[in-house]
Amino acid sequence: PLDGTEMRQALETLAATYSTQTVDSRRHRDVRSEMQEHTQRLDADFVRALGEVNAVFTDLEASVQHLDAQCSGLRVQVNSALRATESVSAQASLLVDEQRELAMRSTVARGVLEAFTLTDADTKVLDAGVIDDAYFDVLDRVDRTRRECQRLNIEQTAVSDLLAQLAQHEESAYAALLRWVLAEIRVLSRDAPEFSTRLKQALARLESHPVLFATATAEIASARCDALHRAFLAALVRGGPNGTPRPIEAHAGDPQRFVGDMLAWVHQACASERELLDTMFSRSAMQSAHVPHMLAAALAGVARPLEIRMQQTVAELAAPAAVYRIDSLLGFYKTLFARVCSADSSFVQTVDSLAAQARDKLAASLDALADAVISDLDVQSGVVSPALDVPASLHALLAAVADILRLHEDSVQSHEASSVAALVTSVIGRVQSQVHELVQQLGHLRPYEQSMLELNIWSSIHDTLSAFMSMQDTTSADALIDTLQEQLLGVLKQKSHLPFDSDTKVSEESIELFNHTLKAAMDLDVSRLTSRLNNHAVARQVSEHVIQKFVQDYARVYQQYIDSGSDASTLLSPDSVSTLL
Repeated sequence: PLDGTEMRQALETLAATYSTQTVDSRRHRDVRSEMQEHTQRLDADFVRALGEVNAVFTDLEASVQHLDAQCSGLRVQVNSALRATESVSAQASLLVDEQRELAMRSTVARGVLEAFTLTDADTKVLDAGVIDDAYFDVLDRVDRTRRECQRLNIEQTAVSDLLAQLAQHEESAYAALLRWVLAEIRVLSRDAPEFSTRLKQALARLESHPVLFATATAEIASARCDALHRAFLAALVRGGPNGTPRPIEAHAGDPQRFVGDMLAWVHQACASERELLDTMFSRSAMQSAHVPHMLAAALAGVARPLEIRMQQTVAELAAPAAVYRIDSLLGFYKTLFARVCSADSSFVQTVDSLAAQARDKLAASLDALADAVISDLDVQSGVVSPALDVPASLHALLAAVADILRLHEDSVQSHEASSVAALVTSVIGRVQSQVHELVQQLGHLRPYEQSMLELNIWSSIHDTLSAFMSMQDTTSADALIDTLQEQLLGVLKQKSHLPFDSDTKVSEESIELFNHTLKAAMDLDVSRLTSRLNNHAVARQVSEHVIQKFVQDYARVYQQYIDSGSDASTLLSPDSVSTLL
């Protein structure tokens, strides 16, 4: 600019340079003047322009002040309006928050409804009632949705409404499924039923509803009960296809085979039913109590015809061994059936009752033989011979007991050993408990003969039972042997005519009678007296003991006789008597 510092310095330098009065200097002074004039004109123009600007700004300031005044008025009005609408604003803010919350709730509700309600397509599948994969998929969805709905953490009313709606769909769907299952079960009444895989799937779905599942299983059991009843009667009367195998009743003349064939058929049928149920139900159902109950209910149809024929067969048996064979068969199969059927089922109870009847029949037959033994030992019977032989009825009882114990050893029912032993012990014990009293009433027998008869009976019983069980109670036998030895010793002393009483003096007459009796050898022959003992070892033991005891007592009499100063040559020495006896 012209009034700038640098411009001024430049002009001052020019003025100093052209200070002389020359043409050039005058020219330069003119330039300076012109420049100053020009500067003045510019300054005048600037001042005039600034005046215009100042006027504009003055007008603008006036406008701004006017606007400020208007704004102040508006501000006052706005503040007044804000104060007047403050409550409305707060309410509007609350409404906005509420609107936002309601929008969020609406979004959640739509999501819940979409997740926990059935679609129209699912509802149509259930209403159609066609049991297929799509129906099972919808059932699974209903069940899954119901479980998830129960875990929802929202208002109880909403949960109740959803659960009620789902329960309604589920109830109608499972009712339709049960009707279809009951219709399909009709094929199970055939002898060789074939069922579809959809039936197994349907039964698996029904497991989650115990009441419906129990209805279905009861119907299955009823159908199989009728089928097994017809099949069992056919096997009894007609046999297999084309007569092979032969009818079971064709072997009715052989009780053991007849009973065994019937029980074997039922056992095979039980295994087949178990396999059928295994393919029909899921693993969880097979592990529950439903399958044993169904199996037992299916076998209930066989129970009555089996019971009738078993009772008839057992009633016709007389031999205890034959009865035991039936009892053993029933005990064996009862254990097998109890493993696969519930213990309180009618079929298992029927088999258990038949086994008890067979055991009662066996006990009754053995009791009848025992009664025959007791009757033969009665004083009025006259069955006991002078040879003191054991009655034939006891041999029959012991033969029957031996057959039973032998059959039991050959059987596989080791767990029944105690019951068989108890039965045998009870019957034999009853005989033994009455033998002594009955034998004592046999007045035609001498006391030592009564003891020998008892020993013969005990030996027969011991020889028979010792081969099968331990005979540890020998006290009664030892007591009988001791009694017999005392009795035989008394007989020898009586027949010797010697005064074994220490207070009585030996007379010549008694010595003579003793020598005569000893030489005859018959009256003092102990072995002849014990020869009627069936057990030769016991007979030899008794004879040796009696002779030894007699010689000991005789030695005392002999010593008394010598001590009295009598002639020793008239009385034999104890060694001689021992040798002669």
